[in-house]
Amino acid sequence: METRRGSIFAVTSAKGGVGKSVFAANFAFALYQETKSSILLLDMNDTSCGDTAHAAGLSPFDQKTGGSATSARGIIDLMNNIHAITPRALLASFAPAYEGVTILNLKARGEENRKVPVENIGPFLDVASRAYGQVVVDLGAGYSNPITVACLERSNAIFVLLRSEMFSISQTIKGLEALQQLSFQAQMIYPVLSGYSRSNEFSPSLIEARIRRDLFTVIPQDEGYFSAGLKVNRPALLVQPRHPVSKALGNLAATLWRMDLCEPQIVGVQQQTAPVLPQQNVESSGQAQVPVEIPQPTTSNAELDDLKLLIHQRLFGEVDLKALDEQAFQDEEARARLREQTKAVIDRLVDEEAVEINDRKMRMQISQEVLNEAIGLGPLESLLEDPAVTEIMCNGPSQIYVEKKGKITLTDRRFLNDRYLRATIDRIVGRVGRRIDEMSPMVDARLEDGSRVNAVIPPLAADGSLLTIRKFSKQPLQVDDLINLGSFTWQMAELLKLCVQSRLNIIISGGTGSGKTTLLNVLSSFIPEDERIVTIEDAAELQLHQEHVCRLESRPENIEGKGEITIRDLVKNSLRMRPDRIVVGECRGGESIDMLQAMNTGHDGSMTTVHANNVQGALRRLETLVMFSGLELPSRAIREQIASACDIIIQQNRQPDGSRKIETISEVTGIEGDVITTQEIFTYRNLGYDEERRTVGEFVASGLIPNFISELEDNGQQIPRDIFM
Repeated sequence: METRRGSIFAVTSAKGGVGKSVFAANFAFALYQETKSSILLLDMNDTSCGDTAHAAGLSPFDQKTGGSATSARGIIDLMNNIHAITPRALLASFAPAYEGVTILNLKARGEENRKVPVENIGPFLDVASRAYGQVVVDLGAGYSNPITVACLERSNAIFVLLRSEMFSISQTIKGLEALQQLSFQAQMIYPVLSGYSRSNEFSPSLIEARIRRDLFTVIPQDEGYFSAGLKVNRPALLVQPRHPVSKALGNLAATLWRMDLCEPQIVGVQQQTAPVLPQQNVESSGQAQVPVEIPQPTTSNAELDDLKLLIHQRLFGEVDLKALDEQAFQDEEARARLREQTKAVIDRLVDEEAVEINDRKMRMQISQEVLNEAIGLGPLESLLEDPAVTEIMCNGPSQIYVEKKGKITLTDRRFLNDRYLRATIDRIVGRVGRRIDEMSPMVDARLEDGSRVNAVIPPLAADGSLLTIRKFSKQPLQVDDLINLGSFTWQMAELLKLCVQSRLNIIISGGTGSGKTTLLNVLSSFIPEDERIVTIEDAAELQLHQEHVCRLESRPENIEGKGEITIRDLVKNSLRMRPDRIVVGECRGGESIDMLQAMNTGHDGSMTTVHANNVQGALRRLETLVMFSGLELPSRAIREQIASACDIIIQQNRQPDGSRKIETISEVTGIEGDVITTQEIFTYRNLGYDEERRTVGEFVASGLIPNFISELEDNGQQIPRDIFM
């Protein structure tokens, strides 16, 4: 027959030495006297096995009776065979130690380092709660132990014991905060003042003010209480039934017997909603009883959104997050404090507003999502942490796409509404001194880690704000990484390293998302440490590890239409900074003429990128960009500038399977008539696709020796010719 779930009472404390085991042991006997249902007392402290039985006045491993306080078998043995354990089998295995109370230790005699199967604690407690009327669990101090958390997740009530001492009170405050951060409901946590005497420095009312919680009960001073039971090897509550401690525990059991306790807050496991106290003893039948799981009522997305909006509104009413965020942006410690303080407020608000949600995982999720929306990047936070995600694309608040391994997929993430997406955009651009509004509805910016951001808002974005984030790798790819990814071969890497160290001017060409900036980063790593490098970008994302690097970033106009600093302004200014190398993130306008002139007038070894689909397209693109400068130069003159300035053009493209590859490395050989001439040194030959539709191909050397090789050899350099074969 189906068995009902008994209640589980967890006894904890933030620190040891508060009488926790004495309380747990004698409370179990008080609970039996009140309910007359069988009680299971569990010692789940993995560092002090046997204390609970000892606190009950019993020897932990006495062999005379069948109780586990009296048995060599431990709970670990049962949990390792959890699939074979039923409520009936559990009841039949152990006899009560005293008056309906069975005591089990976590570990058996002599077990010190045996690993506890934490994943089986929950299923074991489920079986135990159906075998016994009620279960009392004595836990270790603190809330970081996985054993403790696993037991708390199955509990209906959590007793947090403390003493009337400064250190105990301060540790309890931290412990209650820890339980709140773990998203356990406030109404299932019962602070208990243990061992109190009127002579103590802190009264119950003062303690309540300190911990900001009402004490559930006060247990009087227990001097001599424990030892009286120990002398006769019986629980103190049975030896001294009229003692103030026994009376307090009896009143506590009677109160709990009449209460409707909370449902367990289980993470990742379907909860049971069977009735709890009051309950009669479990009936025994001749058949094995199998735990029955009853589905938890679900909460709709709309209800969750309404709840999060309510918590948001209350949060903004209590904390000026915008002011705090601005103060904390430049200080990492201040940011950590802001996050911690805001999390504490949100946890409290979730506790107050999400009373009907028993699912601890859902409560933790709500708290984290509200925190991310309030001071982070909302649903984008987890995507930014995912190393497999290379691009994030928000098409309004409800459509968030990501790119993984070159493939774009729709995620299940979403913002609450467009206002929260817009707030995230404002937070990003505001931190780097940019602005976005109806007068300037487009912006380029970057995140703290350098990830590139583009945002467009209404009225330009007709269906809601648009946000695109090109993620910046926390561990920049190195040349070996690109070789392993199949972007090029070691021979090509040797050639590129030679080109950089020989101060050749390099243009990297490719389409959007083809990996130009990543390749530029890798090539920059070949620059010698003793050279002064000036980098110029719209949004700084290059990661150069040389010591002597000057990073310049363009600036848009302000709200009055003034103060704009363009890439061209920065290129001109960089020439006055005595650079050995100039690295421009991307040439996209009139700055191209200044870049070419710099390459032609002593700033050899400079590098930049352009958008184009092939080498000839890159040359034509440069010519067109020079025309944007406003200088009325004849086409022949522009081409001569390009031919003399550019030494190497690297064409990088993204393949249909999402992989990035260098398609050609070409040398600019000069100009014939009106045509800039080039010769390929390496090229990628596409051979088709494999069974998984991945691109199959090979990198091929043309066999031609670049013209600059002879010049380098004339200057005494030894160049291995085998890399061109």
